[in-house]
Amino acid sequence: MMDPRRIELNRKHSREMGLLFSQFVEAHPEIEFAVNDAEMTAEQDAEWTAFSAELFARHQAEREALADVIEAEQRQRDAR
Repeated sequence: MMDPRRIELNRKHSREMGLLFSQFVEAHPEIEFAVNDAEMTAEQDAEWTAFSAELFARHQAEREALADVIEAEQRQRDAR
């Protein structure tokens, strides 16, 4: 079973990334894929990657920190 803290963190990250993606689409009105489910071009994908890099890095760090906490707790339980 997945730790409830991990589930909540994943939900939080999903919400944050969704909001950021909405900002990206608003900042790039020439991108029509959001309307018709078309895929991004390689150039658009590169723009999105750059636009979301800071948030993505923070999300990675938060996931790693939580994993460290969960692993430490598991080690403590196993040591008992």
